[in-house]
Amino acid sequence: MTSVLSPLRGKRVGLVTNQSSFTSDWRSSRLHLHETIGLSCLYAPEHGLGGYVNRGEGVADTIDSLTGLPVRSLYQGEKGQRATFDDLDCLIFDIQDVGVRFYTYISTLRQIMETGVPVIVIDRPNPLGGRVVEGVVLQATDESFIGPRGLPIRYALTIGELAHWMNEEYEMECDLATIDLPAWQRDDLWWNKTDPWIMTSPAIAHQEGLFFYPGMCLLEGTNLHEGRGTGAPFELLGAPFIDSNRLADEVRRLDLDGVVFTPVSYTPYGGDLMHGLYGHITDVRTFMPIETAVRILSLILRMYPKQVVVNRHFRALAGFDPAELEDPEKVVERMKAESADFATAAKRFHRYD
Repeated sequence: MTSVLSPLRGKRVGLVTNQSSFTSDWRSSRLHLHETIGLSCLYAPEHGLGGYVNRGEGVADTIDSLTGLPVRSLYQGEKGQRATFDDLDCLIFDIQDVGVRFYTYISTLRQIMETGVPVIVIDRPNPLGGRVVEGVVLQATDESFIGPRGLPIRYALTIGELAHWMNEEYEMECDLATIDLPAWQRDDLWWNKTDPWIMTSPAIAHQEGLFFYPGMCLLEGTNLHEGRGTGAPFELLGAPFIDSNRLADEVRRLDLDGVVFTPVSYTPYGGDLMHGLYGHITDVRTFMPIETAVRILSLILRMYPKQVVVNRHFRALAGFDPAELEDPEKVVERMKAESADFATAAKRFHRYD
């Protein structure tokens, strides 16, 4: 990587990054790049450079204590950034992503690709792998910062592949280059890997939560709780009104692939007592997190029609109207069809086998 970036020495280079990015010998990539080519400034996405700012909270401009560089915010309440790019020759993007449409780092990538400044993406693995595509493809009418149009929830591209997809799909004409991974295969999953999972945001703390996240994040479009404020975000779901034993029995009858749920009660930090389910992945290769969430949410809506509230945020996350949950089979059928079409169309952007 160093030799590829060596031509940037002496140029005005900004780095978009956060705490998730390390070199192969576990040095902070921003410190390594600053020492190697000399950076002008850093840019921080949602959750900030340190990854500790809560979701949706604005990120302030600051100074990085590690490098001494100014940090310009690219996330201030999902409004236009204050940071300017006129004083730069190039932007480098180096963030470990999670391969999910509503994880806002990909919107930050799109944001910098629209600046007119040349962009270099340091590619990193898609931790969910490069084979399984899942979810409804988001329409332009539902697009927002938490949902770039044209993508299913789980899109099975690396961040570098996705950058090239966006450059063409959105007709950005960005001067784009990528530094490819030295060794990655599409079948690779971040599951029991030799390399540990590094927290990419406050609620994606370990690999189990990472694999539940694409589905259970849909609960954030309801008044159900998704485990935030506990030690197992997205592995837990609950509400004060749920009978956890009854729900566990009903979910067992769904005969879901690759996952089981046990009854649980828990109290999130500063919250009310919740009753619900604790998810356990039994086969990560067959587990379909979005289909699982759709079927469970549909079941809970049937069991507690007067207690469950679905809000406008749901459609921005899921890509379909919550009323469609009345027929989960139809939703699953639609997801499979749209995901298959996307997977076929996206193959030409694959950079790895």
